[in-house]
Amino acid sequence: MSLLGSILSHLASGTPIPDGVREQLTAEELGALRGLEETMRANQTWRVMSTKLLDVSQMLNAGRESTDILQAIVRHARTTIGTDVGYLSLNDEDSGFTNVLATSGVVTEEFRTINMPMGSGVLGIVAATNRPAWTYDHSADPDVTHVDYVDHAVQAEGIRGILGAPIRIGGKTIGALLVGDRHPRHYTHEEIAALEVLGSITSVALENAQVIESQGESVEELTRSQIALSRHVQELQWLNDVDTQLLHVLMTNASFEELERVLATSLDAPVSLWTSEDSPIDGPHSTFSVEFNGRVLGTIGVDKELSDTELRVISHASAAFTSIALFAEALVDATARKVDDLVYAVALGNAGREEVARLRHLTGINLTSSAQLYFLGISSGKGLPSRPQLEKLLPGHAAITHHDHHVCVLYHPERDVSKALTPLLTAHPDLAVSAIGFSGVAAARSAHDSAMAYLDSAIALGLHGQLVTEDTLGTVGLIMGADPHALELLSTRTIAPLVRYDEENSTELVATAHQYLLSGHSIPQTARAMFIHPNTVRQRLDRIVALMGKEWSVGQRGLDVFLALRAHTIRG
Repeated sequence: MSLLGSILSHLASGTPIPDGVREQLTAEELGALRGLEETMRANQTWRVMSTKLLDVSQMLNAGRESTDILQAIVRHARTTIGTDVGYLSLNDEDSGFTNVLATSGVVTEEFRTINMPMGSGVLGIVAATNRPAWTYDHSADPDVTHVDYVDHAVQAEGIRGILGAPIRIGGKTIGALLVGDRHPRHYTHEEIAALEVLGSITSVALENAQVIESQGESVEELTRSQIALSRHVQELQWLNDVDTQLLHVLMTNASFEELERVLATSLDAPVSLWTSEDSPIDGPHSTFSVEFNGRVLGTIGVDKELSDTELRVISHASAAFTSIALFAEALVDATARKVDDLVYAVALGNAGREEVARLRHLTGINLTSSAQLYFLGISSGKGLPSRPQLEKLLPGHAAITHHDHHVCVLYHPERDVSKALTPLLTAHPDLAVSAIGFSGVAAARSAHDSAMAYLDSAIALGLHGQLVTEDTLGTVGLIMGADPHALELLSTRTIAPLVRYDEENSTELVATAHQYLLSGHSIPQTARAMFIHPNTVRQRLDRIVALMGKEWSVGQRGLDVFLALRAHTIRG
């Protein structure tokens, strides 16, 4: 084989040309051969670089994760240029530092996690010039800005030669792609160009990552908006369903019981409703007052913590509650006015067959039966109970009529009247209450007038918390309430000496005089009633005559004295 053929054979196979062959060449031929070898090595390097760049491009087109792409770029940069380490660093303008993002071939944690001040090291030169830069020996290069802890990390990693290429987005350098060797090194134009290309690809990868991140945030925000909109639509549909049920309650069965059932089902929790007339219920987790024109109509109680949407249901339910309550009040008021008119007719003796029938229908009171009925008079200086309160405290049937200062009740008790009125007098001890019984329409007017007269007597005598009847005051009670001032004047002008003597001497002249008149002027009967000796009665009567005169117990004066004594005894 000729000399040229041998040389071409070695070049084609990539094997070194033997020294014996080289020695046969002239100086000019040897120089040409070296140039050809250098060109072939450069072409080989570029073929390798092109392959790796193609690999990175394929990763970008395949939509791989940005972290995987950046790690591959650093790895390819190191292997392509044939360096010991490779790393990628990005600037953080808020902190003023540049941070290592990806590494290859780095062995120390100190270098892997280093944060360098922006402007320092080879990266500082790259950022200042916006072009690739390199140093033959980092520690000995005076053109590199040195920072003690950065130099320490570089020396600990053993790095000497460093080559860096800028990473640019929008024409602005945001970081650098760097490779380094653990020995001083000169970097060729081909190596610098290759790293610069990889730096450009890194810029594309980062830009894509930003776009993808922005799109991801937009998609997430759109997804959140869609979820919120869907939830809002579902809530509106649910509210519409509940409103439909509430409207159905008002149109068909306008009752608190039905409203309570609908609310409990809709809110999936125990619900309690009570009006202002009811006693509050203990236990509900949340309570909501229902008001109308500043007046509390009642309360809605729900045994759970409510969401904002459920609170809107409570607001709508409050409107339904108000409608039911106001309708019930209007119905009660209308019924009450009818009952008032009927009670007036009975009290005036004008109740005919039609009024009797209507009274029975509205109140259950039958004026034509043989049952014992009563007219009640009720008065209080502290405020009268309401109609619903009286209805609860009067067992039986009651037709209640409110006047300015008292209440008149046509009453059919379910048991003895004194026992039937015990709950009322217990609950309201400040009340003055009178009761007069009657049977039949004809006796109603007289019973009403007597009940009002006895009520006036009870007020005049200060009798509260007890029932005043004919048995309590007798016929005299009809006179006592006529003029309280006249009653006081009568007492002063008749029995005042006896009252004053008893107070000063701790005697019982008033009681003796009262019992003496009740006993028909009989001394023995008076003694038996008072459990004292007849002589004691005679001695007291002598004292009474001395204080009031001989005529104190007879005639007109005797009547006046008896009325005064009766009133004084009842008050006592």
